[in-house]
Formats: sequence, structure tokens, C-alpha cells
Amino acid sequence: MRFSLLGPLTVHDGRSGRPLDGPKVRILLGVLLLHPNNPVPTDRLQEALWGAHPPATAGASLKNHVARLRQALAEEGGDEPRIRTVPGGYVLRVGTGELDAQDFTAALREARAAYLRKDWATVSQQTEKALGLWRDSPLPELAGLAEVQPSIDQLQEARWQGLEWRMDAELALGRHQGLAPELTGLIAEQPLREAFHRQLMLVLHRTDHQAEALAVFRRLRRTLVDELGIEPGAGVMAAHQEILRPRAAADAAATDDNAADAAAPATDDNGDDDGDHTSTAAGAVGAGLPRDIAFFTGRRREIERLLTLCRVSTFDNAVVPIHAVDGMPGVGKSALAMHVAHQLAPDFPDGQIFLPLHAHTSGRSAVDPADALVTLLLAVGVAPQRIPSGLDARSGMWRAQVAGKRILLLLDDARSTDQVSPLLPGSLSTLVLVTSRRRLLALDGAMPMTLEVLPPDEAAELFVAKSERVELAAGSGSVTELVRLCGYLPLAIHLTAARLRHHRTWTTADLEADLEAAAGRLAALHTEHLSVAAAFDLSYRDLAPALQQFFRRLGLHPGGDIDAYAAAALNDTDLTTTRRLLEDLEDHHLIDEPVRGRYRMHDLIREHARSLATADMPDGSVAQDPALDRLLSYYLHTAHRANRHFTRHQSTSTGAGHNTAPSTRSPELSTEQQARAWFSAEQANLQACVEYAATHGCSDHAIGLPAALHEFLRTQGHWNQARALHQLALETACLTGDRRGQAGALVHLGVFRRLAGECAVAAENLHSALELYRTLGDRLGEANALITLASVEQLTGNHQGAAERALSALELYRALGDPLGQANALDHLGTSQQLTGKYQGAAENLHFALRLYREQGNLLGQANVLTNLAVVQRLTGQYAAALEGHHNALQLYACQGNRAGEVSSIAGIGLVQEATSDYAAATESYRRVLVLYRDMGVPVGEARTLAHLGNIQRLTGSYPAASDTLQQAVAMCRENADRRGEADALNMLGWLLAVSATPAEARACHTQALDIALVISSPLAQAHALEGIGASHAQEGHPDQGETWLEQARAIHRSLARSEDGEPAVHAGR
Repeated sequence: MRFSLLGPLTVHDGRSGRPLDGPKVRILLGVLLLHPNNPVPTDRLQEALWGAHPPATAGASLKNHVARLRQALAEEGGDEPRIRTVPGGYVLRVGTGELDAQDFTAALREARAAYLRKDWATVSQQTEKALGLWRDSPLPELAGLAEVQPSIDQLQEARWQGLEWRMDAELALGRHQGLAPELTGLIAEQPLREAFHRQLMLVLHRTDHQAEALAVFRRLRRTLVDELGIEPGAGVMAAHQEILRPRAAADAAATDDNAADAAAPATDDNGDDDGDHTSTAAGAVGAGLPRDIAFFTGRRREIERLLTLCRVSTFDNAVVPIHAVDGMPGVGKSALAMHVAHQLAPDFPDGQIFLPLHAHTSGRSAVDPADALVTLLLAVGVAPQRIPSGLDARSGMWRAQVAGKRILLLLDDARSTDQVSPLLPGSLSTLVLVTSRRRLLALDGAMPMTLEVLPPDEAAELFVAKSERVELAAGSGSVTELVRLCGYLPLAIHLTAARLRHHRTWTTADLEADLEAAAGRLAALHTEHLSVAAAFDLSYRDLAPALQQFFRRLGLHPGGDIDAYAAAALNDTDLTTTRRLLEDLEDHHLIDEPVRGRYRMHDLIREHARSLATADMPDGSVAQDPALDRLLSYYLHTAHRANRHFTRHQSTSTGAGHNTAPSTRSPELSTEQQARAWFSAEQANLQACVEYAATHGCSDHAIGLPAALHEFLRTQGHWNQARALHQLALETACLTGDRRGQAGALVHLGVFRRLAGECAVAAENLHSALELYRTLGDRLGEANALITLASVEQLTGNHQGAAERALSALELYRALGDPLGQANALDHLGTSQQLTGKYQGAAENLHFALRLYREQGNLLGQANVLTNLAVVQRLTGQYAAALEGHHNALQLYACQGNRAGEVSSIAGIGLVQEATSDYAAATESYRRVLVLYRDMGVPVGEARTLAHLGNIQRLTGSYPAASDTLQQAVAMCRENADRRGEADALNMLGWLLAVSATPAEARACHTQALDIALVISSPLAQAHALEGIGASHAQEGHPDQGETWLEQARAIHRSLARSEDGEPAVHAGR
């Protein structure tokens, strides 16, 4: 069977033509032949047969026409019907060599390949073969049908291209005879097709008709200028120059490859096609990419990934390869896509097209898709007068023009999916790269790549490359700081480097000073025609008014990121609306979502948003903006809700307003895990809010937020941060005369100063707080301050004073009916008793406290008491019970995420291991503890742990190492006023000196330890010092004198019902 559509439709079975009964059957076959072996939807066939409004009976009628066509195409002995029904349509089976259009296209494909390699004999042979199949305009039966016209136009255009190639081949082969009349006829049919004019000019010139050749040029130029307003393209201009050259030079130019070069389209430095705008190469539309960036720097990972994805997807026959590169303004989307396109260009021999869509071009509106299609159709050689008027018609023609061609299309700076979709080819052999500041979420089949700011090392490389300063190194501190100030944003780095490049007397220090100016970073990031602020502003103007307002308000947020709840409070909108606004801003890449549900702005975008917000304020200040007040109140209220899971005792109010619920929803905080997760996520934001509130007159928030954060920061080990926040709260309370706020901040400062070993300052803070609470008549505040003061006095060795403070607090808590406070007081009382050797009383009070904590469901209190009970058990020789108690406490601390408590438990385990001579395990425990204490900034814990490490080194014979470690421990205890720790470390050092130095040196250390132990009333430290002094006398040969000291030590041990000792842990989890 042979089907012919390059002219009137015919069907021949090898013997005779097959009759086709009726025009609708002929139309049906014609449409199916334009899509051989591919499904054609039923609705498309109905539209071809009956137009845009088919009758109600169209479905049944179509089936009848298909049946008649099947009968007409039936073959003797054929097992498979020519037309198959498929879901939603029909497929016409066409074999190899059965359709003239397929043979025509195959011959042109061979001609194109030969044309690119300049095999002119093959070009001539294959174009003659293809053109010989052309009988007349294809399918005149279907003329005027919009549904099929693009496919017919494509065949017509392929014929014109074949004629161009044949003429170029004849010129290259020097076969000029007879070409002039043929070309004149072609020009009459296609007066705007520059290629035919160029070829006629060359034929006339090379056959000694120079004047006629120049006349052809003048007529063409006049036509183009008058009708299209353009000058002839580069190909015509090259031919014109050949005509004007002397004959010898012209002869040289006319030979072989030079003739073909004159036919090739050219591009100017901007990449705009200056060649034949009315011609196409049936797949060779020319290289229309702007020039690549010289010495492209960075983005190695992204380039490799995009190249790989593009090359893989190009061979995927399932979908049209589309790759969408999105990202914030100035991140380098266009540069990356252009660089990748240039590397892929050899894979697309039919051409590359660059089309800027101008979504964010200053002074220009975004390109309308219909106008963009005109540009694309002109680029592939469609004559202007043949371009239809409607968007759908243009889109259909565009798809038909590039069908089957290997073309790369780069659509730059797209505004939306609606702008891009009509421009997408339908051919699987094309590749589409799209860049946009928005996420094109509705672009079906697109593979997205979001471009982030540069990594610091690539940012530094880019700066050095663009500054052209040979003396700079990418790893230098000045370059590192400059790219940080640029936010690692490529546009900002380009502009900053350009300023350095063009001002040779400037230094990196000069630029750094400009960028560090509080309000000058964006102002400094500009050149003559570019600025970062302008790039941001174009994206801002693209937003709806409500989204613009939301963007400005987000710029006011003092912190680094935000969730939907905080954003809702800031914007005074409901949660659903706020989430939609956040997603819209993320789609525009004005914010990003680094972690699910949390959004952030780039530093420079935040600066721009804030400048827009302040511009709306009458005095340029945001301090009184109600949006910020809503935000701070939301954080204060939610922080107090979360803090209920961490509180150790009932808290007295530390500032007005924290019980006022915000107008918007707040997150679910019904469990301790949820509360901890919220605090962890908002920790940096809450600090930023405190700092903002303290400097902008928001005293309630500056005082209340640190109080709400106190327990979380304490248990998580963020002690330096806590001290800084409480100091701000104290300063704010003093400035505003808030005495209750002052007292609360002083208590909280006392806690963290005790943990840092600053016991004298801590005690001073707490005494001041006590005075304030008593003046205010705040008995709960007074009790809480007493408990904290007791823990300070325990550390300084005033164990009797600590017990008295704990008893006083216990009485107040009982009077207030506060069981949690009572448990805290009993825990402190039991610890004081343990430190003075009253182990039985300590155990009783600690067990009572444990029962109260369990009744209250307070896991932190239970863990603390278990730790303290384990200390008593170790000191009384109950090592198995002590180890079990520490492990149980460790589990409780771990499930609460309490780092400080975990460290305390591990230290306790180490002490039991040391007491039972498991020195290897103890060393491992102490080393873990040492790392954690150093990380948390706890010098007291670090010093005591060092002492025990030194003692194990002594016991295992590593005397030099033990000496260094123990001397460091003694020094650190003295620096931090840890008298108990100092006494124990001195005793350990004395034991070492007894075996590594002289008895006198050992006795000096023990004597110092004894003096301290007597002052702090530590019987255990006294006993150890007495033992060391006695041993030193005996070592010197005075056993009787030594026995006197040893008997005193034994007496103390008998009173403690114990003959050996370890060391109590620092109860950081308290």
C-alpha cells in the first residue's frame, strides 16, 4: 500500500488506485496520515470533520466513517486492520516506504546531516530525491482546516528548506547554469525569504551579472525595510560583500566551503540571530544563544547535575524534556542555564533558541505568550504574513514547525506557568530550559532545580575571579568576610567585585567598611546599570498588595526564621491565609523553607523588606508598629505555655502581660516533647526578640521572655545564652522600676552564675532578690530565692547555711500549699545532709522528695532525686544500687532531652566505677563528661572531672600525667571559688606527691586541704586530709606522730559509718 499526501490524497495498492468514497472519508484519512502510527483523539477527528461545534450525532457518524475507511483500505490476507481503535481515538498503521511524506522527511533528514558536514554532492542527491516526491500543495482536500493546517505548513516549510539546501549545494559545486530562472520563480513565491535572494545574488555575480546581483540586493533591502522595518541578515550581507570585492578575491570566496559559509546564519555578540529570519533548516534554526560567560566560576555540582538530567531526559521518549531552574533574585539562574545550554548545544544540531520573557525587566512588561510565539515562529523561518493571529493557532503552528527537530529552547525569566505553557514544543526531541524567580508548580512534566546562594568557597572563588586582583586569594580572611556580607549572592558578589575591579586604589577593607554600614549594605551593592535592591524591587512589584504588605511585615521580624503561627500573629491573619501567603512568597523565592514549616529570608532580602516597611512609618521607626507588638505577645504567651512542662516550682510573675492570649492560634504544646521541640526551633528567635524588646521599650517582653525560657535553657545546657538574656531582663527591669521583674531576673542570674562557679556574685544576686521579694510581700518568690541560695551555699561549703535555707523554704512552701516547692526543698535539704555526712537523714528526706515528685508527675524532680540518692548509696558502699540509680536517672534525663542532667548521671556512674576500681570504664565516663562540660561552659564540673581523671592516672601509675592534670584541677577550682573541689583536688595531689616526690610536699597539700575542709565543714575531706598527713609522718620515720593523725581520720570515718570514699557529682541537672 502506498499513501501519497504531497499533493491530492491518493492511495495505491501496487496495482491500482483505491477509491475513497466521499469527502469526509478523505478528510478522515488525511488527518490520520498526518499522524501515522500515533493515536489521534476522537474529538480532534470530529473537529476536522464538522468544525468546532460537531452535531450530537458526531460520535456515531465518526464510527461509520471509520468503518467505511477500513473497508476501503482492506487488504487481501491482511491479519491486522489498517485502523485500530484505541482508548479515546484511532491509529492508522503505516509501514516503512508506504507514505510519501515519511520518505520526503527522511530524505531531508539525510540532506540536513550532509549539509552540516558540507557533503554537497549528498545534499544535492537527497534534496532532489525529496523534492521529486512533491506533486503539489499537500492535501488540498483539507485546506482551511485549522486542526491540520500547522502540519501542512510544516511540510510546506520543509519543501522550502529543501530548495534552499539544493541551491546552496549547487552553488558549492559550481553548477550555476539554469539556477537564475528557478530562483527568480522561487522569489516570486516567497518574496521575504532572504535565502533565495542571497543565492540569486551569488548566481548572478558568479555568472558575470554583477549589476543585476546588486539590483536584487537593493530590491530586497527596500522590501525588508518598508514592510518589516529590518535590515537584511548576515547571510545576505556576506553575499553583498562578495559582490563588492575585487574579482580575484570573489573567486576565492566562491570556492567550496566558503560558499556554504555565506549560507550559514550568523549571530552577533549578543546572540541575536542576524541571519535569515524567513528561513529555516527543517531543524537547523541557527545558534541563537547569547555568548556564554567567560571563565564561568562555581556551581560545579549544579552544572553536573543539570547536564546529566538534560542528557538523560533527551533520550526519554515518554515526555518532552523540560527543566525549570528557579531561585531568588540575583542567585544566577540565567547564567547557569546559559552556561549549561552552551555545553548542550552540540547535542542539538537543529538549533538553539534563546527567548527572554522579561518577567522582571525594569521598564518592560512581561512578554505576552502570543507575542513570544511570533518571535519563536520568526526564529524558525515562518514568514510574518503566515503567522496566525490567535494564541492557540500560533502555539499549534510552533509545535508543528519544530516537530521532530533536535532544538534547545531556553526561556529566560518566566513569570508563570501560563506564560510558558503555550511556548512548549510537542516534540520529544526538543529540550526546554526555563528560568524563573517563581516555582512553576503547575508546569506539567517539568523537572525543577532550585538554585541556592553559593557555598562560601565558591563565593570566594567568584569574587576573586571577577575582581581581577591577582594579589587576592579565595581563602583570605578579607575575601571570606566580603562574600559573607554579600550574603553569598552571586549578583551581590559580581557588583562588589566590579567596584574593586574599577577602583584600583580601593582595598577589600574599603569595601568591607561600606558593606558593614548598618543601613548601607544594599546601597553599596550597585554599579552603573545594576543593583541588588532594584532586582529585589522588581520581584516585590510583582506581588499582590496583600502579599506586599505581608512581605514588608516579615522584614520586621527580629529573628532569622518564622513559622506559620508567628507569621499569623505578625500579620494579624488566620492560619490558613497565612500559610497561603507564605507559600506564595516561597513560590516567588522571596523566602525559602529550609525545614518543613519554617521560613526564612535571605539577609539582603530582609534588609530590603525592612527598608520598605520603615518607609511606611511616619518617623521611619518600627518601634510602635502593632505588628511587632502582636508578634512579641504571641512569643511571650506561647513560651509561658511551653515552660509549664519544665518548671521546677510555681513561678512568681516577672512582668505584666504574659497571660494575655494572642489573637491567633498557637501550636499544640500538650506534651513535653512538643514544648521542647518548639523551644528548640524558636530559641534563636526568642533571643532576638528579647534583644529587640530591650532596646525598643517593650519592657514586658524583655523581662517576661527570659523568665519563660529559663528552665529550658538550664536543662539544655545553654547557660551562657541564659545569662545574657537574664542580664538584659535585669537591666530593663531596673530602667522601668519593675521590682518584681528585677527580683526574678536576679534569681535566674544567680542560678547560672552558680553553675558557672561565680558563687560570690550568685550569692549577692540572690540576697538582693530576697530583699526585694520580702519588700513586695511575695512569699513564693522568697521561697524560690531561698532554694537557689541553698544550692550556692552547698557549693561554697556552707552546708549548715544551705540546710537552714532549705528548711526556711520548706516552711514557706508548706504554708503556701505548694507540694512541688516542698519536694524541691527536701531535695536540697537531703543534699546538704549528705555533704555533712548525715547519710541516714539525707536518704530519708530524698525518699520523701521522690514520693512528692512522683505524685506531681514531675520527671525532672524524680531524676534529680535519684541522682542524689545514688550519691548517698555510693558513699555508704551500696555500689550496685548507686549504679542502678544513676542509670535510671540518666534514662529520665534523656527522655526529657536534659543535657545537663545526662552529664550529671554519667559523672555519677564514673564515680561508682572509680570507687569499684574499674579504672578503664571510669576514664571513659570522665572523658565523655569532660567534653560535655567544656561544650556547656561549666568550669566547676570540668575542674572536678579533671581531678578524678588525675586520680585515676595516679592509681594506674601515670605519675607525670597525673601531676599535670591535678595541678590544672586545683588551679581551676581556685579560679571558680569551688572550695570543696579544691580540697578534694589537693588531697589527690598530696597522695600523688607521696609516691612521686617528698613526704613534706605531700603533707603541704594535705594541710591546705584540711584547712579548707574545716572552713566548709566537710568531714569527708577532713578525713582524707588527716590520712594524708599521718601517712607522710610515717613515711618520714615518725610512726607514732603519724598514728595520732590517722586515729583522728578513723574517728571521722566511724561517725560516717564508712571507711572509703569517692566524690559527689556536680548536680548540673538540678
